[in-house]
Amino acid sequence: MRTKVTGYLTQKRGFYYVVLNMPSDIKGKRIRKTLSTGLSTARNMTKAKEVMREMIREANAGEEVHGVMERKAVQSTAPESSSPRPDMLFSDYLQFWLQWKRSTWEEVTYSGYAANVNTWIAPYFSQRGTKLNEINVLDIEMFYAHEKNTRNISGNTVAHYHANIHKALVDAVRLKLIPHNPASDVERPKKDNFVASYYTADELMKMFPIFAGTKMELPVLLAAYYGLRRSEVVGLKWSAIDFVNKTITISHTFERVNVDGKAVDISKERTKNNSSFRTLPLIPEVETALIAAEARQEKQRKQCGRSYCKKYLEYICVDDMGNLVNPNYISGNFSNILRKNGLRPIRFHDLRHSCASLLIKNKIPMKDVQVWMGHSSFATTANIYAHIDTDSKQEAADMISACISLSGSPDKKMGKKNPPKRSA
Repeated sequence: MRTKVTGYLTQKRGFYYVVLNMPSDIKGKRIRKTLSTGLSTARNMTKAKEVMREMIREANAGEEVHGVMERKAVQSTAPESSSPRPDMLFSDYLQFWLQWKRSTWEEVTYSGYAANVNTWIAPYFSQRGTKLNEINVLDIEMFYAHEKNTRNISGNTVAHYHANIHKALVDAVRLKLIPHNPASDVERPKKDNFVASYYTADELMKMFPIFAGTKMELPVLLAAYYGLRRSEVVGLKWSAIDFVNKTITISHTFERVNVDGKAVDISKERTKNNSSFRTLPLIPEVETALIAAEARQEKQRKQCGRSYCKKYLEYICVDDMGNLVNPNYISGNFSNILRKNGLRPIRFHDLRHSCASLLIKNKIPMKDVQVWMGHSSFATTANIYAHIDTDSKQEAADMISACISLSGSPDKKMGKKNPPKRSA
């Protein structure tokens, strides 16, 4: 007699999950599957139970309950998702909006929106019972004040919340659920003034030996020498390296994001923007490290045989078993490793700022820095790094001081002789 599938609900990261107890495998071991409902824990218990029951029915009928079926179950059991109403809770509308617009967004975009909405925005408004057709300017500004004053959230993060709320309400107006977008009348949260942290050349030289021979060596070198973003570092492929013409081309990115409680790898044959696609000279120190890494990876493939991961053979930043270096591992452990070795802790992304600062301090024109860093505009480069260009400012100050003096004439200050007096 076939063993029936049973299940129960659990909560993780603000979402409901269904745990299915499947029939035993050939070894007699009970199989357990955990599937996302796509429903937040805010006022969705009933819907989550319906999804669970549907999944159990499908599993007992011999159907595969995975992926698409999971999303279909969410859509079919969420009445708000198929028929949004003006008087629905604003938190429920946000859930509808996420599912409705999901197919139009990239996974990275959806992941960011879903994290903000499900973790902070929706729970706040759900607790207050705010309805879609009742939400007003004060409601929204009170939320921003709560985030900044109670949770000490940065202005940049609150600005992201504002963007999510505004976009969601733009669509609510378009669907004629509300006559006007109140977020348009909200005083936009001010972003914090960003001051990039960076290492000096001496600090970088002290840092490099710490990561030599580890799986972090290449990510650190690439970020420090080329100012690459994390996604560009992890996404770098061997095909991007031209050892003959001595160039490196930044054209591919790799990110690992959380989507509905699951890690999703996003590999793109394009960069953040058109300017981010760039070909740069191959720096000798980096070339040496790449040649050594290539030889080491070839040796590891032969030694490990079938145990070696073949999925990431194209990629440069892999460990000894061929697994791609986890982007989150890079960011999460970098500062701790510095601290343990007695160095000033900075973020991994600050290596990018360190690269830019070295270029600027060594008189590389800001326009050339823009190209090297892959910024979309000159203004971006200037706004981020203008405070670093202290040498140019000092030169300007010296020039002004030489031209204008309170103690004597400008000509004397600049070392010029007065013209001879004309005879009477």
